[in-house]
Amino acid sequence: MQLKRLWDTLSFFDVIPFASCLNQLFNPSQNYVTPRKTVMGLTLVCYDDSPKARETLSLLGGKGIPLRVLNTSNSPVAVDCQENVEVINVNLERDSLNASILERVSRIICLPQGGIDRLVNLVEKNLQKGEILLFDFGSPNAVNQWGAVDDIVMGGISSSRLTWENGVAVFTGEVSTANNGGFASVRSKNLNPPWDLSGYKGIRLRIKGDGQRYKFILRCEGRWDGIGYCYSFDTLANSWITVDIPFGKLIPVFRAKTVASAGDFQASQVYSFQLMLSKFEYDGKYNPSFRPGLFRLEIESIKAYDGYDFPLLILIGDVSQWQDFLPHIPSFARVGDDISMVA
Repeated sequence: MQLKRLWDTLSFFDVIPFASCLNQLFNPSQNYVTPRKTVMGLTLVCYDDSPKARETLSLLGGKGIPLRVLNTSNSPVAVDCQENVEVINVNLERDSLNASILERVSRIICLPQGGIDRLVNLVEKNLQKGEILLFDFGSPNAVNQWGAVDDIVMGGISSSRLTWENGVAVFTGEVSTANNGGFASVRSKNLNPPWDLSGYKGIRLRIKGDGQRYKFILRCEGRWDGIGYCYSFDTLANSWITVDIPFGKLIPVFRAKTVASAGDFQASQVYSFQLMLSKFEYDGKYNPSFRPGLFRLEIESIKAYDGYDFPLLILIGDVSQWQDFLPHIPSFARVGDDISMVA
């Protein structure tokens, strides 16, 4: 059983070459998650299949700009560069808009029939000035790219998982100090390509814990067993709190030992995210609030903060078409009929 868990961990994170291929060969009924290509700085286009909308998509697609298209029409979306485009079909009269639509979005392009009011409300409800949403855990699929990395990799017997419950991710399991173990964690697969967060000052977590101290870990290299940049934070039992993690306070660590020679964290190339509960703090010191046994940490969202303003809102069309909306236009909006301004 322990060997199987170890194999599952290493194959999930592609540590063993061709492991995922072998798993699919011997377990064809099991679903294996293929890493998706994720990029920062997406342009969200509210598409209504009007001539202006088709012209806008043609311009952006031709330039290879990564897009998330919110298709509010009943027609299929046609773009030149499919690999850079994610299409979400939505009925504005019937469907609710999930915050995940805003993940990694730096600008939003709207046309007169594009549901501007609902999008502005979504932005203002979920983002403060200077934030960008990295992970929204409002849907079950949000946890698919995360896997467990427990002390089984060092002979321990602790176990954990990241599940989805009622609109949040739940990092839960049981930590044991048997066999010299004492940690459990969940980690994202390596981001492809790595994310550039150099325009921001840190990471913001929205969490509800159990009173224990956890670690948040970022990596600026793609190695499996490389240096992680760590930050320890305390939780309040059964209370939602916001935790800000400045990039400048991340500590370079290798297997719970600090590595002063590693240098500062490079926010321009973020490869993975990780949450951990460990009996150790750093350099042999113990976590002051650690207790073996069951644990639970709920995560609502992960954002970067203190960077650019709200996603730039670009309203395409003649000013007269936006006349009713102009008195309520937010500060992060721009209005114009020249499509070239969005490229």
